[in-house]
Amino acid sequence: MSVSDVKSAFQRVTTDRKIDVKDVDTILESAGTISKDEQAAIKAEADKFAGMMEPGAKKKLQAKLGEIDTLRRDAAENNRGVKASAVKLSAEAHKLLTVGTATKSFGGSAIPDAVKNVVNDALKNGATAYDVRELKPDPVYDTSHGEPELIVDGKFNPYSQESTAADSLAFKHTELTPAKIAEDMNTVQKFNVITGVKDNRATYEKASMKGSGNITELYDEADHSDTFARGPGGQKYASNFAILADGSLHAVPAARRSKADPGLILTTASLARGKQMLFNGHIHMDKGVVTYVGMSGRLCKQQKDGMKFADPIEIIKAWGFKMAPGLKVTNEG
Repeated sequence: MSVSDVKSAFQRVTTDRKIDVKDVDTILESAGTISKDEQAAIKAEADKFAGMMEPGAKKKLQAKLGEIDTLRRDAAENNRGVKASAVKLSAEAHKLLTVGTATKSFGGSAIPDAVKNVVNDALKNGATAYDVRELKPDPVYDTSHGEPELIVDGKFNPYSQESTAADSLAFKHTELTPAKIAEDMNTVQKFNVITGVKDNRATYEKASMKGSGNITELYDEADHSDTFARGPGGQKYASNFAILADGSLHAVPAARRSKADPGLILTTASLARGKQMLFNGHIHMDKGVVTYVGMSGRLCKQQKDGMKFADPIEIIKAWGFKMAPGLKVTNEG
């Protein structure tokens, strides 16, 4: 936000001539991402209204302000590591995108030259290959998950998860290709289908059927004993998806869990697994036909600020996926 928003917040909460603990939440939240200017403004306004501040509020504000510099340093250190690894990651992807040379994706599929051409042209024209581990330089006061806290937010994804390419998050399992989708839809298989939740644990039903070729939103907070379980009708994936730096498409597994970190609910950021991305958001599929592609809000914000990203529609087309007529990217910001 801005320094003026901070000052306005102090004016609002002091109309009753006191500042309590809840007012501290209002003040900190008003700043949004807390820049150094906003941090200074909060300190200055707190001194100005010190006589109205209750002891508990004063203690809380001092504690939160004390966390900001530490969080800012942690973000800077993290981003130095991200920047240092970028050269190696870019070189790896560049090699896989060599036109005329047989190369395989992170998931083990042959990368068509058509895909390589689209990705190379996008990068040549300024598209960003980004790392979801990159953090914003300033902390934000997050009130969206229970007890409010200061956090360092991801630049390209709010979760900035670092996951392992194992179990249901193995690249070969999350990768989407026309051939893999077709094979799944044409092969009778045995798997568990998620039926619900009991005592915070997912319940399943054994099924013998072909894959549905459908992808829609799937989400739950239950514990999963089968990380390869499928959603309704044999749906293999949730709609969270990403295009990695090698041009390959990946989607979060339907159970949204991996034995590598069973307590973590998988998000789009989980699909990075130490690789750079070209795009992330949501994808829908109906019987193997791509019907929706959405660009995540974070990328929309970066794009509005001038950053360029590869066109996911062109990459999906280059892979040879079946697509709904007139398919365009939906801005999810």
